Amino acid sequence: MKFLDKFKRKSAASRLLEEQLYSEVVQELAEGTLRNGLWGQALEKANGDEIKAKSLYIPLRVQSMKDEAEIYQAIEEEAEVVRQVKLADPATKARSFGLTEDEIAYLGTPIEAVRYIEKYKSSQDKLSKAINQRKILGVVSHGALWVQDKKYS
Repeated sequence: MKFLDKFKRKSAASRLLEEQLYSEVVQELAEGTLRNGLWGQALEKANGDEIKAKSLYIPLRVQSMKDEAEIYQAIEEEAEVVRQVKLADPATKARSFGLTEDEIAYLGTPIEAVRYIEKYKSSQDKLSKAINQRKILGVVSHGALWVQDKKYS
């Protein structure tokens, strides 16, 4: 039953969105702001009859608006993927957390100490000892400890 309710809500939302799109197209027609390419298609289908062309233009423009929304959403999703990939790069992630280029160069491949402990199944005490013994490099930046991403022995 929950699936059916969810489907009904999506269908209702889709109908309301489509109604809004039709409203915008009617407004465009009233203002005379037409898409020339779509208007040309509508005129062709209407054999040059401008009254018929207006009624044919409306669904063409609504579909065009849906297509634009879909393209914009795809672009946003792609941008999010790119952002995630950039954050996956250790240096980019470190920069986004405020490490300077000198600190990044000093560490080589920086990693947050918390992530280091998880990755290498270490402990705070062991990591602290390794830093004190200079087996691994560390930098404190904006209250967070960043270390060199290499396993020490």
